Amino acid sequence: MSRASIFDLLHQRQVVSEPVEEPVAIRSDYLPDRLRIIDGLALTAAGFIRSGEIPEPATPELSSTLYGADGYRLLVHRVGDAMSVNEPRLGRLDAKALRLHQLIQTVVIEALMMLEVLPEESHFDVLLSAPFRSREAADIVQSRLRDAIAETQYGACLGEVRLAPEGGDPHATLAVGEQGGMPYVLWVGADSLLNDSDVGSLRYRDLLTPTSRGGGLYPGEAVAALLLQRLTAEDAAFDSGWYLEAGIRREHAPRATRRDHDKRQALITLLDELWPSSGADEQAGGEETASAAPSRLVVDTLGLPGRAVELGGAVVERWPDLDTVEDGLGVDALCGWSGEATRVLPFVLAVAACTPEQHALVLTLHAEQSTQAWALESCAAVAVASAAQPVEAQS
Repeated sequence: MSRASIFDLLHQRQVVSEPVEEPVAIRSDYLPDRLRIIDGLALTAAGFIRSGEIPEPATPELSSTLYGADGYRLLVHRVGDAMSVNEPRLGRLDAKALRLHQLIQTVVIEALMMLEVLPEESHFDVLLSAPFRSREAADIVQSRLRDAIAETQYGACLGEVRLAPEGGDPHATLAVGEQGGMPYVLWVGADSLLNDSDVGSLRYRDLLTPTSRGGGLYPGEAVAALLLQRLTAEDAAFDSGWYLEAGIRREHAPRATRRDHDKRQALITLLDELWPSSGADEQAGGEETASAAPSRLVVDTLGLPGRAVELGGAVVERWPDLDTVEDGLGVDALCGWSGEATRVLPFVLAVAACTPEQHALVLTLHAEQSTQAWALESCAAVAVASAAQPVEAQS
């Protein structure tokens, strides 16, 4: 019996190598209470909002189809230059869904251009905050959005496109759970209240401004896109963008039943917790300095009764040098009330109003029995402060 050659033995032991898989960008170990805002934009009745570009407040126009309880036509904020789309099936399902589709398609390319600042081949998810009355309509809009992105250079890096869960907190909205998610997220919020159903809801909640008297919200529509990064414990410090830490939500008795003093003091307490005084302030006897205050203040609404007084009194006492007129921005004053889009709009407005070194405070005051607040910290300013700490310690 002849002996097998060494080449025959090598052939018998040959193992077919498995194909090398590309590294997967999906992770599930993101920090639950920290995000990084990179950029944002929005299309409203006032026009486009971009970094460094905030249009003049829009003037509401009389609707030709919507009427208040007093019988007068309503003043509304309508986006005038939304894209025309051919989607008859969607129109038959839900006229509002068709309008949402138009708004989203109008800004999708502009929103994708924000991805140019990311490292090459960065993967991202798309979250959509928009109210759809039917699952079929939602599927159509998501499918068209996915198709639009697939036709661009970013299609290969797209993760999932899905509806965002309900709720106003960005951290909960961007949470991934065990299924994981991509490191970057394009969060799109869109809504249009220019229909009888939504106007009726505003009227029922006593939020609507009739033309015969003031005090309330003007129905509007908008689409906003915010580019964020989910952060992990491994991420180093950044020199651009804004850190979005965990916000604060406080439940309380209805605003209409509380005294102005009580509302003001409760808001001051919330601001103290969200934006505590710095060590330098404490050493100076607790006096606030201009640098200790946020550079910009963004509020979802000041048009509802009592909100302006509540905010103004708290800010004057907490930060005497912060001017709520010069340094403050109200979303409803700029472009009316736009429902689900208002979940994203205040953050877009804060980023647009700030320079890279400035901080911002975002407040939501529209709810009668709750208040929410978030702090946006400039990554560049935090990096400079961190670099200066060792020097100060030595001196």
